[in-house]
Amino acid sequence: MNSAATTQRKPEDKVKGKERIRGPKLAILVKRAKGVPSVEGLARAGEDRVIASNKRLDKALVGTDEWKSISDVFACWSGTMTGYEKPGKKLGKSVVYTDPETKQRYVFPVPEDYKGTKNAILAVEHPTYILIPDGKDLVVDVKNIENVSLVENFPTSDGWYLTDEKHGIPIGNQVSSSNDDARHLWRIDSRVGPVARGYAYCYGYGYFGYVNRRYVILYDGPSASLGVAVEAPEGSAPEIETVSSPVSSVQAESGVLVKGVTLDEFRALVGDARSNLEELLQTVREEKLEPLLKLVETLKIKE
Repeated sequence: MNSAATTQRKPEDKVKGKERIRGPKLAILVKRAKGVPSVEGLARAGEDRVIASNKRLDKALVGTDEWKSISDVFACWSGTMTGYEKPGKKLGKSVVYTDPETKQRYVFPVPEDYKGTKNAILAVEHPTYILIPDGKDLVVDVKNIENVSLVENFPTSDGWYLTDEKHGIPIGNQVSSSNDDARHLWRIDSRVGPVARGYAYCYGYGYFGYVNRRYVILYDGPSASLGVAVEAPEGSAPEIETVSSPVSSVQAESGVLVKGVTLDEFRALVGDARSNLEELLQTVREEKLEPLLKLVETLKIKE
């Protein structure tokens, strides 16, 4: 692991003399329709936002109507980063997972006291971790090792289960779906990545019937494009304001943005820039690219 990057970490709740924005409410940072990979979600949260945990999202999704106020975020990434091995395989030095889409490797180092445990899952909450490049890998770097939990009795197959109290992760033996406290686990053999919540069934062409509010998703690779929800103070708007495109509506309607550049050509240029930035995020610390990411988002043409 890159020791220099680790020693230069900033305290997770106070950066550059500024407190992170926290609170009892939730707000949309990224809509699902404009979904981003989990790495970019971390970059968007930056140094002042806190990505909502799986437990907090569960509170919004189940038993209340809070989720309706941020329904455009689902399906979304949570701030609960996890790592687990194949059923029956003991935890070793680290859990290593390769995203099937991008071939990017993600590594979750295993705390010494947790090594040798099987059918368990590691969990740590944002903002107590970051992802740092180590060669071609992205490593889950935790400021304080005590922030990493070992959730034991992690189920070896999909199904309905009760959950642990701290992170809301399914544990134990299967139970009936009629139990209001049960959550449906969707997992693969081995994985490193955040928990996702709020997947929807789709009926017809692009029509979403309803949100799977009780599903805990540990299936997709971190490169999947999902929404992002963050903590927010009382009285906050359900969606965080974003900077609108500097291109005037008159220019956009005319199909020409600047001399010699059409609307479609401009969209293509911005799209290429975003793709290249996402590739750079695999090897460069997120905060280094944050100004460029914000610039690209600002230049995007809103449909």
